[in-house]
Amino acid sequence: MPNTNIDHAFTARARTGASFEPTYAGALSFMRRKYSKDVKGADAVVWGIPFDAAVTNRPGARFGPQAIRRAST
Repeated sequence: MPNTNIDHAFTARARTGASFEPTYAGALSFMRRKYSKDVKGADAVVWGIPFDAAVTNRPGARFGPQAIRRAST
């Protein structure tokens, strides 16, 4: 039986629910929910896509999705 305490973003059995993992540990996912490629049956999907086309010579939008995931924990 695999150890389910390693990283809840990958090993959680359900998409929702509480996980007792320090905020500085583990993979950075939105609201510490499980990563999933299958979105069938989901009501909403949060997908971080950086968009740099609106500003010239100012790279930085690529940090946006990570900042949102970090602030959500």
